[in-house]
Amino acid sequence: MNDLIVRKANRLICLVLFLIALPLLLLAQIPPRQWANHYGGTNVDIPFVIKFTADNGTIVAGYTDSKNGDVSQQPNRDYWDLWVLKLDKCGTIQWERSFGGTGYETARDILQTPDGGYLVLGETNSTDGGVITGFGGTKDIWLLKLAADGNLQWQKRYGGSGLDIGNHIEATSDGGFLIAASSTSNDGDIKGNHSTGTYTDGVLLKINASGILQWSKCYGGTKNEELFDIEIINGTIYACGFTNSVDGDIPPNQKNYDVWLLAIDNNGNKVFSKIYGGSQNDVAYSMTRGIDGSLTLAGYTTSNDGDVSGAKGSQDYWVINVNARGNLNWQKTMGGTDAEYARTIITDADGGYVVGGVTYSTDGDVTGSYGNGDFWTIKLDASGNVTWKQNWGGSGNDHMRSMIRHANLDEYYLAGDSESGDGDFNNTQGDADFAIIKLKIPQLTNQDSAVCETVNIIPDDTLQDICGYDSAIVKYNPVPLSGPFDGVRKTDTIFLGQHVVLQANGNATVTWNSHPTLSCYHCNNPVATPEINTTYTATNTSPLGCEVTDQFTVIVLNDALVNIPSAFTPNGDGLNDYFGPLGKVPDQYKLKIFNRNGEIVFASSTINQRWDGRYKGQQQPNSVFVYVVEYRDIKNNLHQQKGTFVLIR
Repeated sequence: MNDLIVRKANRLICLVLFLIALPLLLLAQIPPRQWANHYGGTNVDIPFVIKFTADNGTIVAGYTDSKNGDVSQQPNRDYWDLWVLKLDKCGTIQWERSFGGTGYETARDILQTPDGGYLVLGETNSTDGGVITGFGGTKDIWLLKLAADGNLQWQKRYGGSGLDIGNHIEATSDGGFLIAASSTSNDGDIKGNHSTGTYTDGVLLKINASGILQWSKCYGGTKNEELFDIEIINGTIYACGFTNSVDGDIPPNQKNYDVWLLAIDNNGNKVFSKIYGGSQNDVAYSMTRGIDGSLTLAGYTTSNDGDVSGAKGSQDYWVINVNARGNLNWQKTMGGTDAEYARTIITDADGGYVVGGVTYSTDGDVTGSYGNGDFWTIKLDASGNVTWKQNWGGSGNDHMRSMIRHANLDEYYLAGDSESGDGDFNNTQGDADFAIIKLKIPQLTNQDSAVCETVNIIPDDTLQDICGYDSAIVKYNPVPLSGPFDGVRKTDTIFLGQHVVLQANGNATVTWNSHPTLSCYHCNNPVATPEINTTYTATNTSPLGCEVTDQFTVIVLNDALVNIPSAFTPNGDGLNDYFGPLGKVPDQYKLKIFNRNGEIVFASSTINQRWDGRYKGQQQPNSVFVYVVEYRDIKNNLHQQKGTFVLIR
């Protein structure tokens, strides 16, 4: 802020009065890109998830096949290893860790734990390289607990003798976690699988904070099901994915592969199971809670019938919105003649949605294609109407898999894999890299500034963040330097021995001329305790030396000051419309007014409350009235005044 004031002082900006920062909700426009980076080595590096961290950085997780570049070497890396990458807010690597044996490992999800560490959810089929033993050497769900610096604290393995894959982990209100998965197992940790052989069931596992399994349940039918994402709303757990069955937990009207939404209670009991789609393949990879409590699911469709309409090509983005009971509110297909599929969706600040994934099209809804495959983001309003859309990437294959939004900072991070070294990316590492793009809506800062004159004012400025990227737009509202008492009274009356707070209203720096009865000189509102009538001088001064000076007078009374008029004219013209004593009394003031019949037509116990000429709601005619005023003076002596006055209409 000091640097900002110095810069603006050189442009006739005098003083910052107040600074109000609020989001620049340019939600109908594409958020500007701040930076785009590749991370990895010379082989294949694929991220599946990006999340915010408590230090306003990010953490990214997936797998790596590299042994160089940004990836630390692992002697057991024959195939993929799970890879975790910690970045600061500028996209600089703070640390990276890889874990695995001689088999295949990958991370599918990650979240930060209350202790500052991380839980990493993935899969493994190794039994060496530090990987704990599983079930028969098959691929199992793998959970790693990392410390804040990325070092391994403990690991757990869940599954059975079949294929077990963990897709998503969600924190629960009891301090534990839910894991969404798929499995062909029907032993070990997996019980009650509806399918046999190579078919998978959707699986939910509940664990405590230490990774101890509390319960696991299978959901599905005799064919393929998989669960990819979880949302918890008002105690109901919603899980989404796809289904290929027509029995078990699946409605019998399922056609081929349909989007599947499962709702369960906290004990894993099914609340409802719903499907959405057409006669071909329909899959949901991600969902988000709307500000209205609805759920919006994103994936892809190859259908153009049933619940699906508006297909653009071979495979399109498909977004559906449902209420808390799973009833379909609206659907939206988006794409071109080639293939698209949405992998991620988030709720935006305005209640709309941002959908992300990959597009291979160059027509239809897709404009501005970079090359083979692009990150593709689409902004929808709360009703599913397209607000904006944008391709990101380069001439190679770029595949977006995860997206997050920082609500307080209006920042968006897009994560995926990229083979491009041009377009938005210029630092390719190898075959395919972790690719992160940061978008930022600049904050709008309105700043009122006192100026010596209103000419030659710079109307706005763009400020950069610590990383050197545009972060805020400052708009300046020049306000001419005011007098210290503009808009406030310049006199006050007190009794001897009392004090008064002097109210200044200058829009720069107010100082008072030295006086022994003032409590301070460099403050807006000093306390004055004069013993005689005193005039105080204040000056409103700008940093460039502009000055406006004015005076404030305090009248000191040694006794009551009362002036009683002899007539008044309550005709509503704003002049002499009220009757009562004018002045100031120390204590126990009373006023009574009598008509000629001796009736009390008005009474008051404060000198500022006067008679408007009405009695019992009726205007009184021209007449003579009697008043009695009582009060005590500063020495507590009782005074009484009586007299007459005339009401004139």
